[in-house]
Amino acid sequence: MFSSRDKAEVKLYFDSSNEENQKILDQCPHLYQKYDKDVTINDRVNNIEDSEPTIKNGVTFYPPYYLYNSHFMNYYGSFKIPKLNLKIRREILVNPIDGGTISLDFFELGEFKEDTPTIVINHGLTGGSHERYVQYFAQRAYKEKGFRSVVFNYRGCAGNPITADRAYSAVQLDDIKFVTEYLTKTALPLVKKWFLVGFSLGSAILVNYMADVGKDSPYLAHVSISNPMNMVECTKNLSSTYFNNLIYNKGLANNLKRLFRKFDGRLDKYATKEQIMAAQTIADFDNLITSKMFGFETAHDYYLAASSSKSICNLVKPILFINAIDDPIAPTSGFPWKDFKSNPNTILCVSRWGGHLGFISYEDHMSWSDKAAVEYLSTFLDDNNNNNSNNNKAE
Repeated sequence: MFSSRDKAEVKLYFDSSNEENQKILDQCPHLYQKYDKDVTINDRVNNIEDSEPTIKNGVTFYPPYYLYNSHFMNYYGSFKIPKLNLKIRREILVNPIDGGTISLDFFELGEFKEDTPTIVINHGLTGGSHERYVQYFAQRAYKEKGFRSVVFNYRGCAGNPITADRAYSAVQLDDIKFVTEYLTKTALPLVKKWFLVGFSLGSAILVNYMADVGKDSPYLAHVSISNPMNMVECTKNLSSTYFNNLIYNKGLANNLKRLFRKFDGRLDKYATKEQIMAAQTIADFDNLITSKMFGFETAHDYYLAASSSKSICNLVKPILFINAIDDPIAPTSGFPWKDFKSNPNTILCVSRWGGHLGFISYEDHMSWSDKAAVEYLSTFLDDNNNNNSNNNKAE
């Protein structure tokens, strides 16, 4: 039933000279368990240079036998796992910079104190608080450690109306800055421990936000799941096979086209409706709309600016990355392996299987990445363990 242990081993990349990283990992049994062997060249990811992990790891991740195929994993995680339909309380906000409408959905999972540690969640490309991966994560964070979770819904997503000429993208940081300011200063001013979690595109927004604000960020720690690390490589991978192009490339492009229909005549300055509807891939759409809307000549230029891979060495607050080698949307090609192993603030966790936002475990048919992420964030709840957020790499 299972593949070899070495294939299933969860690979970890971090700066071993920072003792805080090891202390964090020792408190996260779904991320790390001691394994007394030495790292060799055979531990590389797809034989990519510099992709040897920092240490050997006793943690393995196996999906159910019928989810070893990443496409099945993605389908199950997106459509087959039972819906939770968690109760929410919504606040609608208008960004004064340009009048764009966004919203915050607070999951009402129980009674929270005014200072309950709170997680802000950035969803994926055209998602929202209704997404299964968002709700299951929020539920686990509450059940395990009592976290409050708030979802930041982007412009046009999750029922938000279009009230400005700009949409959202991995480089549009005005909204996440506005949301952060509103939550920490107005909505929940007594909360002292804030955390930021991003899924897929939301994790790219998260990393670009971190790189932009540096130590001025109020968030203690961050988690990035299924990050499209190198968007140029992502685009190549989406077109690399007939299935990838049909299911993901065209599928995601169609999602974007449905979303941008809400803009009506606001997009006429970039392309005609006929041109937009003729777009067959994400790159087609980004060449027509996204790149122009955010000041780039081409989609390629936008991808270079938006990719998290360029910013890993500059991140100055703690963050855990979780990605799968078999992710058809966010491949590990183009990962800055050396940067992960030299920045004391980052930990990269790579599993052989998991697909994109899947990571369903054979043990309980629940998300292994959710367990690992909640364990990681929980290490920052104890004030005695929080010094690493201030004592890591300076600038």
